[in-house]
Amino acid sequence: MNNFKKEKIISYYVNVITTQSLLNEVKKFSLSDEGHYICVPAVHQIIESYNDEEFAKVANNADLALPDGRPVYWALKLLNHKDVDHLPGYYVTKKICKFAIDNNFKVGFYGGEVQTLNKCITNLKNEFKDLQINYSYSPPFRTLGDEEKKEIIDNINNSEIKILFVCLGCPKQEYWMAEHKKLLSCTSIGIGAAIEFIAGTKTLGPKWIHKIGLFWFIRLMSEPRRLFWRYFSTNFKFIYLFLKQYIKYKIKLK
Repeated sequence: MNNFKKEKIISYYVNVITTQSLLNEVKKFSLSDEGHYICVPAVHQIIESYNDEEFAKVANNADLALPDGRPVYWALKLLNHKDVDHLPGYYVTKKICKFAIDNNFKVGFYGGEVQTLNKCITNLKNEFKDLQINYSYSPPFRTLGDEEKKEIIDNINNSEIKILFVCLGCPKQEYWMAEHKKLLSCTSIGIGAAIEFIAGTKTLGPKWIHKIGLFWFIRLMSEPRRLFWRYFSTNFKFIYLFLKQYIKYKIKLK
């Protein structure tokens, strides 16, 4: 584990960390032969951990948990953590790609649809000319057999990558990273939909939308049927549960 403070947001422990500290920690991880995994929780993951005790264990055993969602970042600020950055998945991915070039580390991608994955890789290589992407695989949408799983692990380890971006979506990617941590010799980072934003198949929207915490609204407008109930249920539940936590926190300060 690491020495960075973790703050409990409802039932999910999120690291109080800056961009530079994250990169320093990833470098430490990458220079070891052990596997590590990093979660990047937004509101959805926070509520998933509240609803599912097994998922909470997986999430809270991560080597790092970064504040992806703006509301998660605001929650840390409200709990008096000033030295923390907002670290959304697409931002983290690009920062780590630049970091990988500077440190001559190879990276890989696991997950996402084939066309989206290929487009993401193309766009990253166009932006980062010297980026070494030594592994990429889009697994089939079915349960994999033991031989298939072993082949995937062997291919990842043989590729000599130091950083693996896992794009399976929550909670699948978190379970996958936790299950394979001890079998891999790289650092896995669950970036979820970031692959689609980098590929350009989904829009990020203007920066001011992110600043005011309405990025979820952009996504809702692009996929209303799939995302309406998720956002309706998780957003209001997050507000209610965190408000209860924050009131208790303020009372303790008095």
